[in-house]
This record gives sequence, structure tokens and C-alpha cells, in this order.
Amino acid sequence: MFQSVATRSIIPVGLAVTGFVAICCLSLYSIMKQDMIDDAAQSGRNIANTVVLSTRYAMLHNDRQHLGSIIANIGQHQGVEHLRVFNHDGYITFSRNQSEIGQQVNKKVEGCSGCHSGEKPAEQLATVKQTRRFTNERGVQVLAMTQPIYNEPSCSTTTCHYHPSTQKVLGMLDIGLDQGPLQNSLALMRYRMIVFTLMTLVLTVGGVAALLNRSFFVPLKKLLAITSDEKTCDFEQELESGYGELSILARNYQRIVARLNDTREALARCRSCSKEKDGADNG
Repeated sequence: MFQSVATRSIIPVGLAVTGFVAICCLSLYSIMKQDMIDDAAQSGRNIANTVVLSTRYAMLHNDRQHLGSIIANIGQHQGVEHLRVFNHDGYITFSRNQSEIGQQVNKKVEGCSGCHSGEKPAEQLATVKQTRRFTNERGVQVLAMTQPIYNEPSCSTTTCHYHPSTQKVLGMLDIGLDQGPLQNSLALMRYRMIVFTLMTLVLTVGGVAALLNRSFFVPLKKLLAITSDEKTCDFEQELESGYGELSILARNYQRIVARLNDTREALARCRSCSKEKDGADNG
């Protein structure tokens, strides 16, 4: 089976096309996956910033009831796994989960260690370090964003809610979003990429095989059939024109067969003449 030209031609082409398409599709999927994750993280940061801006008025007037209501209402939104605000000392002051209020956040966990890695908490945090992914106690994959609440001039000058101007960060807002929709989108994209890859492989390998069969294997079989017989024949009828080197090879084979037949006929005539001469001499 593996000795035939067709097999030895199609198998390497199929393997090469399979490897090329697989690498391209994996690279494309990785890029698209990272883009979708980055977009989800940016959307989460935008939501966190929107929450901070929405609560700004209540914070300036120290309206804790209004602020708690805002946090609770936004926290009930579909896809929000947790939403909480903790102060400069790390105590949760507002949360959608009332049982968390008053608890102190572990500063060593991911999301807090970015600011509290040194002796003095960092006042600025890179955007990438504000985002973290983990699985919560309910087994839900969460994409969480930490948004610092910075001190503004209006915060340090207002009479009802005073913060010293030297305090740069008043607290942090932590929001976690369910990654289920993102994972479903990635799973659907993987499925479509697999189907697309299989279709590309089948069409590409099938198309290459069909072209090779039409332009090479069929005339090669005809040429083998013709050259299996030592008799001369009309190659123009047996082998279609337009096959390039195969047509030239067929014509060269025809000339060789014709010369061989001529040589055989000449030898046969020589033998016949020799026999006639020997007979005449003996007579």
C-alpha cells in the first residue's frame, strides 16, 4: 500500500496541511481567547469605575444608608458574584452580603498583595494587578476587579465627611463577575474552530488529492498500462495531450519501442538471409 506513488504523495501532503492548519487554528484561538478575556476584564474595570462614580455623592455626604442601598442594588445584578467596599484599614464597610460587613480582609490574598507587598501600601496599582481570577466557595469561576477609591479635594475639605489631604487612598471597591458566560462563549468558539479546522482539512486534502489524481495519477496509470505492453501503439489516443512531462515520457518510450522493433526486424532479416545463404552453399 505504501509503495504506491499515490499513497506516498498524498500522506505527506495531508500531514503537512494538518500540521499547518492545526498550528494556525491554535494560534488564532489563543489570540482570540486572550482578547476576549482582556475585553471582559476591561468591562469589569469599567463597571467598578461606574460603581465608584455612582457612590461618590453618597460618600461626600456620608450618607451610609444611601451608599449601602446602592451597593446592595448593584450587587443583585445578574452576573455579579460579590461587591464590597472596604476602608483604608481593610475592614469591609459595605457589601451585598451583609454577613461580611465588619470583617477584615486578608491582605495576603491575591488582589490585596499587589498593594500590600511592601512595608507601606502602594498608592498606585497597575491595571493588570487590579484584575484576578479564581473559583469561589460555590465553585463559580470569578473575574474580580479591585478599584481604589482615591481621596479628592472635596473629600478633605467637606465639613460633614472629613479626610486628611495626606491620605491618598480612602478605601477599595472589590467587584467579582461570573465568568460563566465568558467560558460558554469560549467553549462555543472552540467547537466552531474545531469544525472549521476539520472542514478545512477535508476540503484541502480532498482538493489536493483530486487535483493530483486528475493531473498525475490518472495519466500515470495510463502510462503504466501502455508501457506494460512492448508493442507500439498510438499514444495520442491512449494518453491525452497536455500532461507535460508524462506526455514527453510517453513519446520517448514510443521512440525506444519503435527502434527496438526495428532492430529486432533487422536482426530477424539478417538471420533469414544467413540461413538462405547457408542453404545455398550446402546445395
